[in-house]
Amino acid sequence: MNEKKPLPVGSVIGILGGGQLGRMLSISASQLGFRTHIFDPNPKAPAKQVTNLSSNFDYKDKEALENFASNVDVITFEFENIPAETIQTCQKITNVFPNVRSLSTCQDRSTEKKFLHAMNIPSSPFVTAKSFNDILQSVDTMDPPLILKTCRFGYDGKGQKIIYSKEEIESAASEFNDTPVILEKLIDFKLEISTIICRDMYGKIAVFDPTENHHQNGILVQSKVPANIPFSLASDAILIASKIVNALKYVGVMGVEFFVTKDNELLVNELAPRVHNSGHWTQSGCLINQFEQHIRAISGWPIGSGKRHSNVLMQNVFGEEIKALTKNSDSSVNIYGKDDSREGRKMGHKNFLT
Repeated sequence: MNEKKPLPVGSVIGILGGGQLGRMLSISASQLGFRTHIFDPNPKAPAKQVTNLSSNFDYKDKEALENFASNVDVITFEFENIPAETIQTCQKITNVFPNVRSLSTCQDRSTEKKFLHAMNIPSSPFVTAKSFNDILQSVDTMDPPLILKTCRFGYDGKGQKIIYSKEEIESAASEFNDTPVILEKLIDFKLEISTIICRDMYGKIAVFDPTENHHQNGILVQSKVPANIPFSLASDAILIASKIVNALKYVGVMGVEFFVTKDNELLVNELAPRVHNSGHWTQSGCLINQFEQHIRAISGWPIGSGKRHSNVLMQNVFGEEIKALTKNSDSSVNIYGKDDSREGRKMGHKNFLT
């Protein structure tokens, strides 16, 4: 099970999660001659449109997971809210990449922050709180503005609340009553960037160029490369990301998000143990994109260099904007195959060469 041998063409890659990231992983796997099996409770999950096999069971269904793991050659996951117990069940039968430590570290903001602190990697000041009263007491340790975040299950701005004054804390705390949270100092940053890094099972690392990101209401709107940062800062971001994946003995692609402060300092904002939205530009800007890179890493194939051959602007497409993509011919288009195009939902993305 722990042999470091490249998987032969025709092997089956199991993917936990059937969203757009699982869909694009499945497509890249098929390009390398692999078959895929998507495990997701939603029978209409987008990735199931482009896979060889699929299962519709709950992530906590032990019997279904054991059957799934017994019939694939390696397993990965496409989002970090997969229960750690799910990975533990699967890894008793076959290899799972990234490992359960990486998942457990990154899916809980408190654990993630403590991991970074132990590694002497700069991030925003924070305190943890487990209850309404804890939150009220914690706010005395840091002056507003602060951002209150649930420790788990937060993404795209969900599970967050900005607190601009101490008078707002009681109202904000009531929204998170008895929910573990962290309070972070709200950073007055100059830029948001991210680094997409890949580490294979042999310890080799490949990094894509840092990306400059623009968010609205906590949701990524667009990413562009090259980022408007000096070479020294890009190098520092790559070194920090490398330190993180090596410490976790990580296998696969990871997204590391940073704040660039007004003083040109880097603070790690968040870790994503998976392929990442801000890495979609690699589909148009690199010979081997982040999805193929991930499949190569987890299957024991040699990973590429991550070298960029073009400048790219990636734009997410939300809700009803998806309808305009059918008339688009000035960019590379990727449509996710979701049925419900509700407002604010990511329905696809497009890449422009700049």
